[in-house]
Amino acid sequence: MEYVAAVYLMAAVLLGAAGASKAVTPEPASAALARLELYHRQWAVRLLGLVELIVAVSAFIVGGIVPATALAALYAGFAVVAAAMVRSGSAKPCGCFGRIEMPATWRHVALNILAAVAGLVAASWPVEAVDKLFDARQWLLAPFTVVVVGGAYGVFSWLSQSGLRAARS
Repeated sequence: MEYVAAVYLMAAVLLGAAGASKAVTPEPASAALARLELYHRQWAVRLLGLVELIVAVSAFIVGGIVPATALAALYAGFAVVAAAMVRSGSAKPCGCFGRIEMPATWRHVALNILAAVAGLVAASWPVEAVDKLFDARQWLLAPFTVVVVGGAYGVFSWLSQSGLRAARS
């Protein structure tokens, strides 16, 4: 169960970081959506970022089916948008993480699909709030946090490396 929770919460950390970035600087994501001829008003991108942040925080604080299902739905939508960006052949930034210039790649699509699956698994197995995950073994919370945050950072680094290579070619 902790393995499912770790992967799910890594996805939540990435979702929260991306959401906060979009809420603060919606311009890059708005421009990316405009290139796909999708609704791209900055207020809507900011609102989407806030929704992402709320879902991510609720995955940690509330737990259960609703945040996990919302996370899965968001990532499934992002997979579709990222695939459209990749298929368009544009090497312009996707705006996923605000001002960080990272074009969408097939890595983004794969990550979004895997994160959606992690959300669905977490919803079907309901992953509890973090404070309840280790009721009897509270000492495991610190290493678990290191794994989740470190794993999310590793995934972010992996995504940004593909973006750097795509921008150079």
